[in-house]
Amino acid sequence: MSKGGKGQGFVLMDVLLAVMLFGLGFAVLYGLNESAWAEAGAAANLTEAANLAQKKLEDLHERSWPENFALEKCLPGGSACGQEGRFQWSVASEWGELPDILDVTAEVCWSEGWTRKSYRLQSIYFVERDDSAADQGAIPGTKG
Repeated sequence: MSKGGKGQGFVLMDVLLAVMLFGLGFAVLYGLNESAWAEAGAAANLTEAANLAQKKLEDLHERSWPENFALEKCLPGGSACGQEGRFQWSVASEWGELPDILDVTAEVCWSEGWTRKSYRLQSIYFVERDDSAADQGAIPGTKG
């Protein structure tokens, strides 16, 4: 009879060990799930920022370059800034080394927790400058 009593004790220990391992497995899976949700959120923010930067560059195609300059959508040697939702954006541009080349950069910034993130998209455009405006340093127009 004492032999049977010892066998029951081991079964109880086996059950307790199994429950502990089962609980540990669930804790690990929960932790993986939490990090997966955080990564999915970060990916969604990055995608939204990339779309916003692309939209800002595409907005420049809707009008002629003189209109963009007049509306301050793009300022050579300067930048236009704004905010959409939790994203802050800026469109900066500089004249390139080659004549009539405008280097345009759209940057979108946002916060994830305590970390500041940003996405930058750069494009190069051919914009004919008016020679008189280029000599005077004024905002350029197109040739006539």
